[in-house]
Amino acid sequence: MFDLFGTLVLGWGQDTAAGKAAEIAAILGAPLPAFRDLMAATYTLRANGQLGDSLETVRHLAEMVGHDPSPVAVERAAARRIAQFREVLSIPRPEVSSLLAVLRARGIGVGLISDCSAETPIIWPTLPWAAPIQAAVFSWSEGVRKPDPRLYLKVSALLGLTPGECLYVGDGGSQELSGAARVGMEVCQLLAPRADGQALLQYDPDPEWSGPVISSLSEILPRLAC
Repeated sequence: MFDLFGTLVLGWGQDTAAGKAAEIAAILGAPLPAFRDLMAATYTLRANGQLGDSLETVRHLAEMVGHDPSPVAVERAAARRIAQFREVLSIPRPEVSSLLAVLRARGIGVGLISDCSAETPIIWPTLPWAAPIQAAVFSWSEGVRKPDPRLYLKVSALLGLTPGECLYVGDGGSQELSGAARVGMEVCQLLAPRADGQALLQYDPDPEWSGPVISSLSEILPRLAC
């Protein structure tokens, strides 16, 4: 069972994420510092669906910084936000495609849990590399974020497994590692340095995680009984 951002796909570094927020603010005509700070402060609201779909979210965010954008600006900003996520989701880590193929060839069920806003569930079915993943659950669709145990239990049930039969792999955002361990899963943290030198964008990391760490996803294969 995998995390998505920072795990199967590289995700954004903190500087890149700030630049993406600036793009949306510029399209909306919203004040940049306030809008960028709001993007960070409202992550849970965006990830559990409380701000609605992409169109509703960018409109709410603009209103929250005291700006009233035109409907055209809102539509353009929402479309650009979807395009931003399509860019980052379209390219998995180099080892992912071969790893997923090996797992499925060995008869191992593959699941995913992602904390995400509205864009990811829209884009997910269009990603060819993601086809081997049998059970994908998104916080925006479920209305709850990791480490809520219901997310882990839902994916394991979709795979026909108990939590104790699952290995969870993630970069450590959203307290996902301790959350997976609490429901009885084996857990590995992926710590792979970014080539661009940026700090990984993470919300609510597991600061005290002291369990197993890997530097490449391919390192999980020896841990699987297959």
